[in-house]
Amino acid sequence: MAAMPERKSRRTAEFMADVVHERLRDAILAAEFRPNHRLVEEELADWLQVSRTPVREALLRLRQEGLVDQRKGWFVRDHAPEEILEIIEARAGIEAHAAYLAAERLDGERLARLEQLIEQMEAPGISRPKLNELNNEFHEIITEGAGNSLVVQFYRRTKVNYWNFNQPVVFTPADDEVVNTQHRELVAAIAAKDAETAARVARAHVNNTTRIIVTALGLG
Repeated sequence: MAAMPERKSRRTAEFMADVVHERLRDAILAAEFRPNHRLVEEELADWLQVSRTPVREALLRLRQEGLVDQRKGWFVRDHAPEEILEIIEARAGIEAHAAYLAAERLDGERLARLEQLIEQMEAPGISRPKLNELNNEFHEIITEGAGNSLVVQFYRRTKVNYWNFNQPVVFTPADDEVVNTQHRELVAAIAAKDAETAARVARAHVNNTTRIIVTALGLG
């Protein structure tokens, strides 16, 4: 019986580390913390109202995921252009397979949310940060709808926010129009349970983003 409080304490510590990890990860991917931003454990602990222990554990996980570096302190990682392109190449396959599985497994509630997100992303005058937030949710829903925990894990491992580069990636109105069209085609294929088309559109969608990034980073 004496060991039970210790096990409970360990589970609580793991839960807190999970919460802090998710919050910091979201902040990095949402560009709240830019590349090379210093992450001070004490400041993060105060911000999140936790002790330094779960913050340190979360930072170690983020280092494994390639989102932070540990030099003389912790810093948001500044991905080199070549790294970014490798990540996107990997994502093309991951997202295509996720879309294929989602077409077979996505439930009606998630499908309805995807349709709602499309309408919100196409709203006139939407800000880029808000569009980014909605776009992230859109792709998370499809990936989670694949019903495969490893696909979700690989997707999140390669998730890099295109607006968190030191050199910003500029999406023109024409680019946004293509993205919106592809989103609609993807949801239509998933709704029709057309797995092959869903995978093809998802791959084309990532390839389109690759083209934009290659141009913005001068790698073409």
